[in-house]
Amino acid sequence: MKHTYAAAGVICAALALSGCSAASSELLATKSPTQLLRNEAANRLLTGTDDNVGAQDDYSAACKSDTDDPEGLYRSWRSTLLAEVPDGTAIGVDQFVGALATSFSEDGWVFTEEHQGAVGKVTTMTRTDSIVTMTFTANEDAGEGASVYIEAIGPCVLTGGPDSDEVKNLEK
Repeated sequence: MKHTYAAAGVICAALALSGCSAASSELLATKSPTQLLRNEAANRLLTGTDDNVGAQDDYSAACKSDTDDPEGLYRSWRSTLLAEVPDGTAIGVDQFVGALATSFSEDGWVFTEEHQGAVGKVTTMTRTDSIVTMTFTANEDAGEGASVYIEAIGPCVLTGGPDSDEVKNLEK
């Protein structure tokens, strides 16, 4: 686990030392750190449990409003994973997310928690030396089983747009 986090830290440090800012980074440079942190969060959540990965996805998404960027040229890399929490688990899904957030806070991440009605508890993780933000969403059992949704979000960067070769090649 620590190796994956260390690799993400090296990549983030290299970006910072190279003089890249979030506004001038290429989408390619943000993909690996974003995926690595999603994977690290998944490893921390799933280690020692019977959780199952329900789905995972990696893609770019527009990161400015349609008014500010009607062509969707500004994009951020997003890496997501849905972990299904088995029925009869000794602790609730909120406790899974709390333990996950605490493990990252021990590594210097700061978290805030917010309850969003039917969605459940959303925990947002930030770190001043990281270009990636993470969110963990605890979804209580709503007839489909409890789950934890992990989303790592890279910085908003200028691209050639959703139909550009750059974006298409990265999303293959």
